[in-house]
Amino acid sequence: MPSSSTYELSSSDRRRSLAAVIAASFSVGIAFGIGFPLTAITLEAWGEPKWMIGLAGAAPAIAILFALPILPWAIRKLGAVVAMTGGAILAGLGFIALAFVNDGVTWIAVRLVMSIGLAGPWLAGETWINLVARDETRGRVIALYAMAFFTGFALGPLVLSTFGTTGMAPFLIGSIGTVVACLPIIVARNLAPDLSQRAHHNAFSAVHLAPIGMVCAFMSGFAETSYLSLIPNVGLAAGLDEARAIGLLSLITIGGIALQFPLGWLSDKISRLTVTFGLAIVFVALSLALPFVLGMPLAASLLVLLLGGVILGFYSVGLMIVGEVVEPQNLAVANAGFLVLYQLGSIVGPASAGAAMTYSPVFGFVATVCILMLISGVGLWRLSRKSRSQRVGAPVSDLDG
Repeated sequence: MPSSSTYELSSSDRRRSLAAVIAASFSVGIAFGIGFPLTAITLEAWGEPKWMIGLAGAAPAIAILFALPILPWAIRKLGAVVAMTGGAILAGLGFIALAFVNDGVTWIAVRLVMSIGLAGPWLAGETWINLVARDETRGRVIALYAMAFFTGFALGPLVLSTFGTTGMAPFLIGSIGTVVACLPIIVARNLAPDLSQRAHHNAFSAVHLAPIGMVCAFMSGFAETSYLSLIPNVGLAAGLDEARAIGLLSLITIGGIALQFPLGWLSDKISRLTVTFGLAIVFVALSLALPFVLGMPLAASLLVLLLGGVILGFYSVGLMIVGEVVEPQNLAVANAGFLVLYQLGSIVGPASAGAAMTYSPVFGFVATVCILMLISGVGLWRLSRKSRSQRVGAPVSDLDG
């Protein structure tokens, strides 16, 4: 089996290296967590049209999609440390620039530049983790990474509720929080992996290196973004008041954070492909049950907590699979391909679910996410059968590529 765990460090240096990039992911999560709601609230207050607010919300995905084909090359030339710190500083300066913007078009332009900056630490950080992590603990390491990122993401709205969305405070906090991501990376600069090896693929051809992991990325993109962007609307349509509907969003995030480590541990013990199939089955079952429990506060809270763990689990398990099967020199472009599929899912999911909700706000949403998951599950099953036929006698956990 190809393995990216060839970057040799002592046990203590490996822990320090991983701790640095995990700490940096927390700050990147804060940047995303502040940026999304600050954009929506600010443009709404300015009276900008709904389509512009929607475009502003999609700006990060658009920028990252356009940047990803060239980012692996840039990271190879600059190195992990420069790519991560430079991207974080660019995003931090973007927060300051936003404080002086007073129209929607310029705001979107700045957000596009900021998002390209944040793509640097995102891609380089995940490549760093997969190179340094050992195969036998990869699941738990990536789970800690996901927990740190989404904890930072969850703190973003709390920052805005505490300090408000006007004046310099939210922009300064966003800028400082983002630039802080540089500090652990600079401290651990001598423990960063070498990313200068020339890849044999680009971000698009690299999809074939780990097709099962790429399907996980698409699953994660549509499931995560559909729920995070539309679950409050589903709750309102089901008759919940605004506070409870927004509370569903918090429960998804909390569930995702709380359940990542158990999923990571499980993924280190059994086939990651099996874990993925299990997540898909549980996702469909919980989604189908959602309309029938929204009127029951306790049952709805438990169900949404579990959904959060499942939804965020697709990303973590997919990233584990990529790191498990891709050769080190191709890992940056493979991670870029992974993020391309994630962003495509992030566009397809909310767009199709939102369209279906115009006909049935609750059942249209549920039907769409379940159909997308079933289609993805069938694709995953076909890929697993193809891999099995090509690798007679290989362990189930190696079935990819």
